[in-house]
Amino acid sequence: MDHTPLIITGPPGCGKSYWIQKYAEQVRKQLFVCPCRKDRTLRDGRQKLHIWARRTEPSILWLEGADDLTPEAQAFLRRILETHASDVLFILECRDAGRLQEPIRSRCKIKKLFHPTWSELEQYLSTFRNLNLSEIQAYLKKNEYSYRRAQQCADLQLHHADSWKRIIQHHQEEQKKIGHLAAQDLIQYMKAGYHPETFIHSLLSDEQILKDYGVCMEGSGSLWAFLGSALDKVATTPQKVEE
Repeated sequence: MDHTPLIITGPPGCGKSYWIQKYAEQVRKQLFVCPCRKDRTLRDGRQKLHIWARRTEPSILWLEGADDLTPEAQAFLRRILETHASDVLFILECRDAGRLQEPIRSRCKIKKLFHPTWSELEQYLSTFRNLNLSEIQAYLKKNEYSYRRAQQCADLQLHHADSWKRIIQHHQEEQKKIGHLAAQDLIQYMKAGYHPETFIHSLLSDEQILKDYGVCMEGSGSLWAFLGSALDKVATTPQKVEE
């Protein structure tokens, strides 16, 4: 089997940890975890890495958050990657592979993960029993699809049923408001704890509003202020009349 070190990269919640754990099960190798985000200098983990890297049993050494390592720690890691035992597979999990030093990247194969589709989340959630998947699917927006969010919903539904019921009711009330939004009701929306992006995305079919939204996000502007401006623009712009 090829033991070239792997870099697993992708945005938060895309399933990097899930992929590594499943891969270890698939190849039937013992999995060791080095939490680099908690030990950025590897001050506490260097001795363990030395020992794990020289194991004679088939093993996977998972460096969690490897892109958070300091330059000095990355230099140490590079030396380990040059001398580790042939039965040890290094997997460097990171959000931004570009933060790893080039000598490390050149010694690794890179696998990029993306946010999961609903069918992938559904397969993942099938490991939980007695879930109402339709509720979770209706609650999650497509731009929120992630294994982490799906797991949070599953935990709430299974172990905190009252809280989940309130969340679903709040979500349903929010959806009802979308059909008749008004700028003068922004204060009520805020008091009710609604999320401005829920409302904003219902308006982005208008090309000009979409452009304004991009400018707002680039400038880190207030989404509530933008929503008020967009709703006012929608209310005051004359509808096009076909000739």
